[in-house]
Amino acid sequence: MPRGRAPERSAAALSRGTASATPAAPTPAAPTPAAPTPATPTPATATPATAQGGSELQRRLARRAALVASAAGDDLASGPPPRALDLGRPARLAPTARGALARTSTFARDHAHGARSLAEGLAYDPALLAASAKDERLAGLDLSRAVYLDTETSGLSGGAGTYVFLVGLGTFGPLGFEVWQGFLADPGDERALLAETAERIAAASAVVSFFGKSFDRHRLEDKMRMHGVTPPFAALPHLDLYWPLRRLFGGRFENGRLKTLERELCGVVRDDDLPGSFAPAAWFDFLGDRPHRLEGVFRHNLEDVLSLVVLLPHAAQPLPERTKPR
Repeated sequence: MPRGRAPERSAAALSRGTASATPAAPTPAAPTPAAPTPATPTPATATPATAQGGSELQRRLARRAALVASAAGDDLASGPPPRALDLGRPARLAPTARGALARTSTFARDHAHGARSLAEGLAYDPALLAASAKDERLAGLDLSRAVYLDTETSGLSGGAGTYVFLVGLGTFGPLGFEVWQGFLADPGDERALLAETAERIAAASAVVSFFGKSFDRHRLEDKMRMHGVTPPFAALPHLDLYWPLRRLFGGRFENGRLKTLERELCGVVRDDDLPGSFAPAAWFDFLGDRPHRLEGVFRHNLEDVLSLVVLLPHAAQPLPERTKPR
């Protein structure tokens, strides 16, 4: 897949330590205070401060955040991030008509993502999909006209302090499967990104996501309303693949996370993947003009969108007897 990368900077060049032997003195020297060192951003998700004491709403948000983290599966146990560090703006970003910045990648329909091609992702039984998703509207929909959605945010909680800084939208078109990635290079440009995102989603026949009904949709709706942008979701059917895949394969694999399901069902193995839990730190590093890993975030988001397509047929299977609606 086409990707740009600025020259790498060695971690050793950013931080060096030296040691030397000190001759013994008749009396011990007073300890010298250590020089302050800049804090290193941890790969944890940044969240805005909350009021002291906690409320029922805050407890509910905390429970939702735990569920989101469990579904996404990008916990810190995923391993260290890739070593490559970039400086400046990510490559191949261009201004859009609405003033947002975006990168577009196009894949042929026969492009293989794991063991399946993207075209094979559209070979499914609509009636079975509607049954497993428990949404009869899906039986009459052409999901080749849907938008495949994934976002990266500065935190798991909602509200004014959380930014959706990367929006991945995949659509099928005459040239193949196009993934548009809108990027928030400056928080002051948030409205432009949200307006174009809403416009693109509204033009589709439906939304396809993974855990998007509980996370991506609400983060986008919250911020759209804050900026006076009409959210497009209420008017569209929304296929959240997390739920039918959980009904069909729950308990079969180690967990129900996207990365697990794409590997076990579609043969997708990601090389040098940057776990999503490192995305907030990468964005904050970029905003602070520090070396960052945003190229890894763009790639992770792109892979997520492609996986939505090839997972689709696996959600269109007969439900096990124990989960069939009565």
